[in-house]
Amino acid sequence: MQRARFWILCALGALLAISGILLFGTRYWEAGARSLKNMLPANVDMRLDRLTLNEISEEGRSMVINADSAQYFKTQDLFVLDRVRAKVFEAPGHYGIEADTGRYEPGRRVITLDGRVRVADSDGGILSSDNLVLNFEESVLISEKDFCYAAPTYDFSGTSFVFHTRDRVLKAEGRIYFLFQ
Repeated sequence: MQRARFWILCALGALLAISGILLFGTRYWEAGARSLKNMLPANVDMRLDRLTLNEISEEGRSMVINADSAQYFKTQDLFVLDRVRAKVFEAPGHYGIEADTGRYEPGRRVITLDGRVRVADSDGGILSSDNLVLNFEESVLISEKDFCYAAPTYDFSGTSFVFHTRDRVLKAEGRIYFLFQ
């Protein structure tokens, strides 16, 4: 009888803790983005502070997305992010991304970043743009707005590009400017 009371009290305590988190908001959440949709009831949208999401591809590439705050919309399987920082680790190097805002779709593994987007790669180059789309599954960075890439030995700017990060192949469109140092 004592053991049954103990387990009932433990279950009630866990239920109260989970209810409190859902009702009053979480202060920190870390989860695999693919599993979050299955963990929540159908009608729950969440507001999160200090969000961390991790993705790992079948080829061993990994991505960590951090946001100061986020809103998760379960029906759309979409995160709306504020003050975004991401790290993508992919052979032969890695790159870090910062942006004012973003939207992350875990099902498609696509993050769309807006507002002062900055990408720093492991070779010392810095890419700046107002908009950037990262398709993690396909290892592609896409910008359809003006961009500038500053490397240690040259500067490169243009109106749009598609960069295949795995193969390190860049396809740029529109007016392109090179400045060699």
